[in-house]
Amino acid sequence: MPALSRRQFFKKSFIATALSTLPLSLWAATRQPLFIPPLMETRRGRPIFLTMQAVDHALESGKNVEVWGFNGQYLGPTVKIRQGDFAKVNYRNNLSQAVALNIQGIQASGELLGGVGRVLQPKETWSPIIPVTQSAATCWYHSVTLANSAYQTYRGLVGMWIIEDNESRQSPLPQKYGVNDIPLILQDMRLNSNGLQLFQQNDHSFLGNRLFVNGQEAPYLTVPRGWVRLRLVNASLSRSYELRCDDERDLHLIAQDQGFLPQAKQLKSILLAPSERIEILIDLNEGDNVSLIAGEKRHFMHKFTALFASDDELIENTVLELRPEGLASVFSQQTVTQFNTDAVTHLSAQIVQERHFHFDVTTGTINDKHFDPRRVTTAKLGSTERWILTATQPMGFRIQGAKFVLEKLDDKPLELNEIAWKDSIWIAGKVQLLVKFDNVSSNNHPFIFGSSNLMLADKGCIRLLVVQ
Repeated sequence: MPALSRRQFFKKSFIATALSTLPLSLWAATRQPLFIPPLMETRRGRPIFLTMQAVDHALESGKNVEVWGFNGQYLGPTVKIRQGDFAKVNYRNNLSQAVALNIQGIQASGELLGGVGRVLQPKETWSPIIPVTQSAATCWYHSVTLANSAYQTYRGLVGMWIIEDNESRQSPLPQKYGVNDIPLILQDMRLNSNGLQLFQQNDHSFLGNRLFVNGQEAPYLTVPRGWVRLRLVNASLSRSYELRCDDERDLHLIAQDQGFLPQAKQLKSILLAPSERIEILIDLNEGDNVSLIAGEKRHFMHKFTALFASDDELIENTVLELRPEGLASVFSQQTVTQFNTDAVTHLSAQIVQERHFHFDVTTGTINDKHFDPRRVTTAKLGSTERWILTATQPMGFRIQGAKFVLEKLDDKPLELNEIAWKDSIWIAGKVQLLVKFDNVSSNNHPFIFGSSNLMLADKGCIRLLVVQ
């Protein structure tokens, strides 16, 4: 804990005393309703327009500041598309610096995905047509500009993609966007006294002390009583989150990254690494308000003792307070728990090669080497490889344009009902993956893989991937 000056001590003591006099109900009353990013559906060939620009937004109440986003808003709209359709994306860069974007989780060629090989200069446009062939999934788009992805993502170049297939659309799962199917983009930040985002480019990690969800702190959402579906994207630069309900009710994990699990898994808590996406169900048929939180449940006294805690600790750890209303219908008391996925069958795939990658979090290297555009990892189209990952400290990993199943954790096989298609994971020990390469990339339009801690990625903890 950093030392406090005498002035800082008395200032914080005064704030703590003032906070301690406020009733708990007042804290809840100050919550803002959750902002739901606008939905852009691509039915009947409707094009998707995504213009990157600086916008005014109040991250802190009453303090409008310049942030970045798309189409005149902080963050980007949610793009929804069906399997078998084509996404006609129209990008325009109205920012003052060059930007490269990636749609993490979308299975398409490197030329169509964009990524590090497609840099949009200021005022430049690009209009790829992306065929969507994969099954239902939650994906996200963000900056991957070499040496600048962390800053640009942090400023607000973030949005969600939702892919539907026939089975997911016909299932009884909650799927009314913004009503009982809720997008949640998690970012931790630091703000100065004017409400501006603080950022240190040269650090190897970034841990903010304020948690924002769709650009708001500790919001609430009024939902119809029944089951609610939360789609979460960890868009934080370095921080992972251990998510749970404050009343310890079950979280029903149904999907990760690129698809459904074979069956829903009941958990009390779920770890969400940078770049990971999960879909969870929460049963709100009975009971009062419930909050999804990051970390342990806190009591009121923490509101002011947190002022003296570590700078890396979140001041407020509420992700979202859910406020159910109305009566539960007979139909809302049931939901699907079994899902069709071919992820499990991939455990018996023929392995053409085994690779070992060791990540040094302190130096930002992979196998003791920094990023070099001349150092390219090559893979064969349609093949499956076994990748064994280790790291000097826990960190996030992601791969672009490919997908994997988690074969073993610390040499222990996973249960079959835990197998899902993924592209991002948390490395805390030895991680063994079976990686499938179904999409082409080239030296001019390569994929990347490496640290999903974007601070480390910008330091060189990534590699280029060419699939031929």
